[in-house]
Amino acid sequence: MNIEYVGRDAIVDTPDVAFTYQVMDNPRDAYQSKSNTNDLDWSGQCSYIGDYLVHPFGSNNDLPDVIKQTVQTNYIAPGILKKKTQLIWGMGPVLYKEKIVATKEGNKRIRILHEDDDIDKWLESWGYQTYLLKACTDYQYIEGVFSKFEFNKGARIGSPFIQKIVHQYCDRTRLATAKNNKKREATHAITSDYSFNNVSALTEFKVYPLFDFKNPSANPNAILYSNMYSFCTDYYTVPDLYGSLEWLNRSTAVPLIFKALSKNSINLKYHIVSPQAFWDKKQKEIEANCTKFGQQYKPSMLLEYQKQFLEKISVVLSGDQNTGKYLHTTKSFTVEGTNLIEHGWEIKVIDQNIKDFVEAQIRISERADHALSAGLNLHSALGNVSESGKSDSGSEQVYALKTFLQTGIDIPEMIIMKAINYALKVNFPDKGLKLGFYHEKVEKEQDIAPEKRLINQ
Repeated sequence: MNIEYVGRDAIVDTPDVAFTYQVMDNPRDAYQSKSNTNDLDWSGQCSYIGDYLVHPFGSNNDLPDVIKQTVQTNYIAPGILKKKTQLIWGMGPVLYKEKIVATKEGNKRIRILHEDDDIDKWLESWGYQTYLLKACTDYQYIEGVFSKFEFNKGARIGSPFIQKIVHQYCDRTRLATAKNNKKREATHAITSDYSFNNVSALTEFKVYPLFDFKNPSANPNAILYSNMYSFCTDYYTVPDLYGSLEWLNRSTAVPLIFKALSKNSINLKYHIVSPQAFWDKKQKEIEANCTKFGQQYKPSMLLEYQKQFLEKISVVLSGDQNTGKYLHTTKSFTVEGTNLIEHGWEIKVIDQNIKDFVEAQIRISERADHALSAGLNLHSALGNVSESGKSDSGSEQVYALKTFLQTGIDIPEMIIMKAINYALKVNFPDKGLKLGFYHEKVEKEQDIAPEKRLINQ
């Protein structure tokens, strides 16, 4: 038997039967079944590190890792997110001042571009463009940015100067509250390996106070979390991607199925779906056995158990000698508010009408692509997600870009640039300059003189 894994999913190929295998999470949550709490009720999973209460990023404190895995195994999501980053970046960061000017249509707020050698030298000294690219990427994936301010020693004698801003990875940084804070508001940030793949990560961590806007030089190092506020959600942002995770999983499964169909002329007979809750339970059982016999638990133990389990399923499903046999499983239910969540195995017989099956999968893939584009708030004309056989017109792309630049830039730029622009206030208070992304005015080709139809270099 050959088992080929693609993420948590797999293709099982034997001489007698072939089937696809998928670990199914709950429809609104790619990791919900790991926890008995409500999808977005993360506060109940808090833990302590030292003298600090750590606020989890997701119901199992792994939302950045879940989004990373779900997006990077998909064929279209990384490109759409990169396109959004490129659209926000435009022609790059520039210094500017805002000014109100009078026009025939009324007063307008415009940006006056500036050059400043002192600020440019400071920005170049710590690689601000690399920092901004990472911040832009974090915003597209998780709609929040962790940044660490490092002050010079002059801050101790009343001459604060921010030497540099360091990007902090969102999967390794968590907000925390000091134990003596009764309001449970975030006061610190703690960096560590929250995947806990390394046992020493429980003791290897660093604690930083959150940046104090009223007293910026109070600490030589401080972390700022700039983010998009999510309705009635404490501490962290719930990104738009959260609601699109299930569509991502659906579109990721389609190429997996096609691969199985084309490889060695395999005709898939079954598609098996298992609940994540089943494997979470087995993982706890294996961990308990390891503890009982004084062994260290390794993720490979669960993977080996899964292989043995799939072998048993393939024996039941394959061969004429197994006619009349069946596989018995049980289902469990979890009540969450008004929702009844079902956890159980499913074995779906795949109709061998390959043409209809392939067309159905393509339609699912196309629908998933459009749902993802809509969920990420990017017009299909900009995300290259067009209807099959149709090419978006130039005018449609121009109007889509104009709408994006008018409505989709300001708030992301404010969040991404928050740390740098506040540092400019601290370091250069008399200059009154801000950093922002520069975008050229969008025009139709027919409105541009032929000799000027060149891409700016």
